[in-house]
Amino acid sequence: MSTTIGIISIVAAFALLIVLSYKGMSVMYVAPLCALFVALVNGIPLLDAVTGPFIGGATGFIGGLLPIFLLSILMGRIYVESGAAVNIAKTLMNTLAKSASGPQKQTIAVYICIAVSWVMCFGGIDTFCALFTLFPVMLTICAEANIPRKYLIGLITCGVSTAALTPGAPLVTNYTPMGILGTSSAAGLIPGLAAVLVMVLGGGTYLSKSIHAATARGEAFEYGTVAFEPPAEGRKYPPFVVSLLPLVAVVVVFNLINDLIPALALGFVLSLILLVPFFQPGEASRGRTLINTLNEGGRSTAESLFLGGIVVGFATVVQATPAYQVMVDGLLGLSLPAPLLVVIAVAILVGLTGSPPAGLAIVVPVLAANLDLAPEAIHRIATTAATTFDTLPFQGAVIIMLNMAGLKHKEGYPPVMMCTVVWTMTASLVAALLFAVIPGLT
Repeated sequence: MSTTIGIISIVAAFALLIVLSYKGMSVMYVAPLCALFVALVNGIPLLDAVTGPFIGGATGFIGGLLPIFLLSILMGRIYVESGAAVNIAKTLMNTLAKSASGPQKQTIAVYICIAVSWVMCFGGIDTFCALFTLFPVMLTICAEANIPRKYLIGLITCGVSTAALTPGAPLVTNYTPMGILGTSSAAGLIPGLAAVLVMVLGGGTYLSKSIHAATARGEAFEYGTVAFEPPAEGRKYPPFVVSLLPLVAVVVVFNLINDLIPALALGFVLSLILLVPFFQPGEASRGRTLINTLNEGGRSTAESLFLGGIVVGFATVVQATPAYQVMVDGLLGLSLPAPLLVVIAVAILVGLTGSPPAGLAIVVPVLAANLDLAPEAIHRIATTAATTFDTLPFQGAVIIMLNMAGLKHKEGYPPVMMCTVVWTMTASLVAALLFAVIPGLT
């Protein structure tokens, strides 16, 4: 009976976290309260719960990811301020869509949006940071191709999610399983590339057809309530190749040495050298503009890490209960193929924690210890499945971005759901199926 009550308390605590977060309450205080509730019901002394698993889980998450988040977010801020991100998109539009119009131009714009998002993230810029870094870039493309604004967030998240599940990506979703399983960054290469293909074709086709249908109904792009300053006429941008160099350097170094921190450090240094000269300081000096840019990156890093750490602290308290182990045993005892179990377990944990690295850090060690599955297979399936339920409607990044775009959930969330829940889950199942049918694809 006590185990049943414990399980109910865990489910109730996660539901409370979801509902209160959706209502606009910060997880900075909601998660600790939910952790205390779980500890109380499960007979864990409250002080022990706070000073033990809660603080240990939060500080472990923050300490392990601080340099990664800091370097990638600072790099992302430099790409915004220098205009490098905008110029990558403008160059592709001018090259590929210069003579196109109507639906054809919209389709090209969709795949350019996916490509630019993928390039930025695959180049090492954290996915959370990239969502906001890419906002003005994608808004510019939508305006040029007459894509209704309700598709804006879906366009951004489709490419970001695709990058997050790509083998070799210098991102924390790909890096976290490496440390746990001892695998390489490109583990499970072929199933991983199959998942990428599913995302690009599935998400791109869905977005293109939906946008064409909306345009046929008379919908058109408009800025609405979005506060947006178009790029200044005649401003000087970093050359296209120069804009790509720091991103390429991060990818190459990461895949050569399998260590993300030195790779990001190199990318950050190259960004300072190559991109800062293209800052448009206005009334301030270029040095002051750089300081303000780095300060903003530091604030974003602190917010991202502490929000993630608090949620991990809550999840670690849940892990400390006997009821949690019963739930894990029940899940792992299901009569399902091991690859499918990985998809289900990772998707659920990521959805409940709201953080892919947090969910992966919790569930991957459990899966590795209990499933008869190659570490490379667990790595690739888990990385792919981590992109599924991290964009449910109550997740903080989704809510913030919809507000930035001046969209209500019923307007802007359906494209996000289709690209980053439906198609990412399809991609995860394809990868899992390939490993189930051909176990040697590691």
